[in-house]
Amino acid sequence: MKANALKRLIIFIVAELVAVAGAVWFFDPFYQYHEPFFGWEAVLNDRDNQMPGTIRNFQYDSVLAGSSVAENFDSAFLDEAYDCRTLKVIRASGSMADLLYYLEMAQEEKELENVFWCLDLFALNASTEVTLYGENTPRYLHTESFLDDIPYLYNKEVLLEKIPFMLAYGHEGMNTGGNAYNWARGKEFSAARALSAYERQGITKDTVIMQKDPAENRELILENIRLLEEQISAHPKTCYYVLFPPYSMLWWDCAYVNGELEERFYILEETVSMLLRHENVETYFFQNQAFVVCDLDNYMDMVHYSPEINRYMLERMAAGEDRVTEENWGRIMNQMRDMVEWIVREGIYSYYGQMAMKGHMGSLNRILAGS
Repeated sequence: MKANALKRLIIFIVAELVAVAGAVWFFDPFYQYHEPFFGWEAVLNDRDNQMPGTIRNFQYDSVLAGSSVAENFDSAFLDEAYDCRTLKVIRASGSMADLLYYLEMAQEEKELENVFWCLDLFALNASTEVTLYGENTPRYLHTESFLDDIPYLYNKEVLLEKIPFMLAYGHEGMNTGGNAYNWARGKEFSAARALSAYERQGITKDTVIMQKDPAENRELILENIRLLEEQISAHPKTCYYVLFPPYSMLWWDCAYVNGELEERFYILEETVSMLLRHENVETYFFQNQAFVVCDLDNYMDMVHYSPEINRYMLERMAAGEDRVTEENWGRIMNQMRDMVEWIVREGIYSYYGQMAMKGHMGSLNRILAGS
């Protein structure tokens, strides 16, 4: 009797283990093994855990790469405009090393037709070390072997939280299709919200702030640019559409206050000069768009803008507008410098002086018109 009871217990335990692993494998919320079955929509709302699996297992011929400022792009717009199938490749903070790691993984799976890269300036002076592994993003997600997947297949959070959330989101159509990883739902975009994310105490128009020499981080910046150029050169058949997104006037003022303006201009000049040398690259620039950058109602903090700005950039890019060329790059940089000078000398005080911004745009418009 005891032997039979033990046998039944073992069978029960094995059956439970098989059922749990089978459920995780079938629903596969991290897409480690397959795309969704039965035509279900993929729910993409957990970028760090889902990125390796989607790169290995999804069908696509193009990628949209970037940080959190790229998550609210509608990749379905790109699919229609460029006749392609786009996968979002997102990394929080978006360092060059981490995004290149993902891009190389994608290029190993298939030769990409297009890379739409929302290129952040801060990615170009970030560490060149890959930082994708850690407590919240375990190594097993980045391997193709089943042998190290036990922490995934037998995970209470995956079984009781990730799978139910995936099913609920799929039913509601959240974070599906072109809106993968979209985080804008319920967020407030307003000057008040943006200003709450930036402290500017003790700085007046009379304050003199010395700007650091870009040479302090030159080697790191040039190394990141070199890594980007290696990716572009290694895949001459891939078209790279590189766009520089518009951070708010707060971000530029913060750079001024911290003495980092010249370094950021140096990053721009060196990176764009490199991009312009490559025939398989188109570069689009939105940092100098004053009506976006200088209107804080477009933002929720210093860098994160509303989905309307994401849509605006894709529409302009698809129409070939705001493209950088050898002929216009000098004028664009002069315009950029003039706008930032206006921000730190006058524009920022339109908010911090409790005055209405729109009444002070005239001087900016005159500056830019003369560039």
